[in-house]
Amino acid sequence: MPSKKLAFTFAGLAAVCALLSYAASERVGGLRGSPTASAAARTPGPGYGSYLQIAGVQAMDYDAATKGARRDGDAWVLGDVDLEAVRAAAAAPEDLDRLAEADPRWIPTQTWKLRHGGASPFALAKEHCSARHLAQMEGMCKADLSVVVERRGAGEGHVVYARPTLGDDATDDCHAYADCIARNAWLDRPTPLPTGSDTYRAFQAGDIRLPMHGTREEWQTSLRAEIEVVSDNLTALRRLDLADPQMRQSLDLQQDLLEQLEWMASL
Repeated sequence: MPSKKLAFTFAGLAAVCALLSYAASERVGGLRGSPTASAAARTPGPGYGSYLQIAGVQAMDYDAATKGARRDGDAWVLGDVDLEAVRAAAAAPEDLDRLAEADPRWIPTQTWKLRHGGASPFALAKEHCSARHLAQMEGMCKADLSVVVERRGAGEGHVVYARPTLGDDATDDCHAYADCIARNAWLDRPTPLPTGSDTYRAFQAGDIRLPMHGTREEWQTSLRAEIEVVSDNLTALRRLDLADPQMRQSLDLQQDLLEQLEWMASL
């Protein structure tokens, strides 16, 4: 396997899905890049925040979700935690990409953070938050979240704290979306952790939403093209050394993306 470090860059992926935001990983020779999204998906001006709206799916009401969650300023906290320790961890979140680069034991956790796709409860919550709060989008909605994981075992934990941070130019709708995903997408999600004795670990997770334009028919065409590309990439990846944890991560992310594309195409 080539030793040089490169990055997976799925051209047009954010425009096509407006759902996934992959951090740096390994590029594998022979993989195809995603085709550029249709012109309708890049038209300037107000657009939708989620493909759910384009497909005519009613946004889920999350007012009664995540029972037991409570406010801590701009953050959401869950369970009987050491609040001072959790706040301290959230104030200095670690870069999971760097941790995973230095120690392969972090790769499963990094993969979990990167997996914004699939038809998982995590991804579905993000989509419904977007459909509910980003009914019309003039521009990008970008947020950083400090996500604190409480260790529950030698190699696992779950999210007990999530605090979004947005720029000064963020709209009220963008703030509402980030608050919604902090509570309903991130809070209480299980996550793998390398073996250790620390009770809390905090990671920074970025979230980017781009306006989506066009008709359901135009997007269905784009989705079918993306499904073909990702299916070809999975075939190429399966020929490689999957004992390498970074190759395994690449395969997991592509499988996750395929699941999400197929879910969207089914709406």
